[in-house]
Amino acid sequence: MQLCDFLFEELHSRGVRQIFGIPGDFVLNLYEALEKFGKFRLLTLSHEPAVGFAADASARITNGLGVCLVTYGAGGLNMVNSVACAYAEKSPLVVISGGPGTLEKRRGILVHHEVKSYESQWKVYNEVVEYGAVLDNPRTAAAEIRKALDIALKLMRPVYLEVPRDMVFSEISEPENFEALGLKVDDGALAEATEEILDRLIASRHPVLVVGVETHRFGLRHKVVALAERLQIPVTSSFLGRGVFPTTHPQFKGTYLGTVSPAPLREIVEQSDCLLLLGVLVSDVSLGIPADSINESNSILCISRQVYIKHHVFQNVPLDGLVNRLLHSPRLPRRENCLPGWKAGISPEIFEPYTEDEPIRVRHVIHLLNNFVSSHTDFPVVCDTGDCLFASVDIRADVCVGPAYYATMGFAVPGAMGLQAASGLRPLVLVGDGAFQMTGPEIAHCPRHGLNPIVVLFNNSRWEMLQIFFPHARYNETVPWPFARLAELWGGRGFEVQTPRQLRSALEASVAEPRFSLIEVQLERGDVSPILRGFVEGFKRKVYR
Repeated sequence: MQLCDFLFEELHSRGVRQIFGIPGDFVLNLYEALEKFGKFRLLTLSHEPAVGFAADASARITNGLGVCLVTYGAGGLNMVNSVACAYAEKSPLVVISGGPGTLEKRRGILVHHEVKSYESQWKVYNEVVEYGAVLDNPRTAAAEIRKALDIALKLMRPVYLEVPRDMVFSEISEPENFEALGLKVDDGALAEATEEILDRLIASRHPVLVVGVETHRFGLRHKVVALAERLQIPVTSSFLGRGVFPTTHPQFKGTYLGTVSPAPLREIVEQSDCLLLLGVLVSDVSLGIPADSINESNSILCISRQVYIKHHVFQNVPLDGLVNRLLHSPRLPRRENCLPGWKAGISPEIFEPYTEDEPIRVRHVIHLLNNFVSSHTDFPVVCDTGDCLFASVDIRADVCVGPAYYATMGFAVPGAMGLQAASGLRPLVLVGDGAFQMTGPEIAHCPRHGLNPIVVLFNNSRWEMLQIFFPHARYNETVPWPFARLAELWGGRGFEVQTPRQLRSALEASVAEPRFSLIEVQLERGDVSPILRGFVEGFKRKVYR
């Protein structure tokens, strides 16, 4: 079988149905083969970082592989930041790059796009992927392809495959037997960790469940909901885990961010005598500033293959196996359903009264978007880095995708396009003017790809998330763009919004609009979400002493 056909068949058999990319001369042979193969939807964009974000979001929404197809050097290296985001946030991205031919390498001449050596790109990618291979050996190429895809799906990390351009149509050896990636499971440790967690849950008076992003990555969302319902205890999420647990579920209390969180939510979490954290990637932003608001002695941390209970560390304990054992244990306790109201996790000022025609503020935007997602529950929310990301903490959407840990800008618009292409769900996109200027023009591709996201753009003509750290800074200005008018020129519909009434009307009109919509919300400088305001205050106390 030819290398290209083997690669495409392997991707297709693992559920891949769309590929994102930008062609270039080192990868043209592979693009020709892709077109001939005919089983994938190809979505080309304008800039490689956007390709990576689109593929990443497609992986996040489907719990499957997101695939990029780019050229060597100028293409592949241009996408490294997107792949780094996927690695940091555990998204199974497959980067397929063209590369110099094997004959070119033997001749030893310089080729365009080459950096330091032929292997420079492969070496760079090794820092941001779990596995990488150059498919230059017909005898081993098939095994390397299978190994890469196996690793991506089992470890939920990006992988890298470089295809020399004269290898695309080469006949390769298909191994009769392939040893699939085996992840060791310590059954004894799994059983002991389960029993110790059950003992803690039974003895506790105020247990709380905190869900993180890994519960989604490993396909455990429904089981975690079932576990929570059997326990009948309050549920919160980490920052990166927003949307993992349905935010409209009566047991969900909000996203916990330490001292930033509303007082009722802080009380639920910080006074718990048994805090069960499932799939939470603990970082400086995952549980708030400062992270020491939580009593570690009362916490049980369960991540992909480790469980930490006080001084006990259990290795090779898979998260899915642990959740299964807990869920089916006859010892699992059930509490009386005495749960605080859902408003416990939302900043109080969101509920303050306002008039429909006053100048719009971020708190109005949050309030109106909460109304929108409550009546349009099939809209996933895709957030960019900036105040829109922090504002989303107060928005109760059942699906929320955004780079809450790696915090790169430019994710949301291409990410929403990838999400819609992979899932068919129409996204609600939250993005700031600065992030939109990075990758937002990719939205011009929506008409030809049949995509129609609704974009709500927070426009205050500067990087307000950075400005709030040092309010007198002069280096956070952005160049003003006519965003709403650009949307019209790019084949969509644009709205300029200055009041709550106008935003409400724009959202209603956008739902009925078959094209993509861009709602430019014109905000006053210095106006930020309550979550961002509190986060910056805590962060400055912690970091800028």
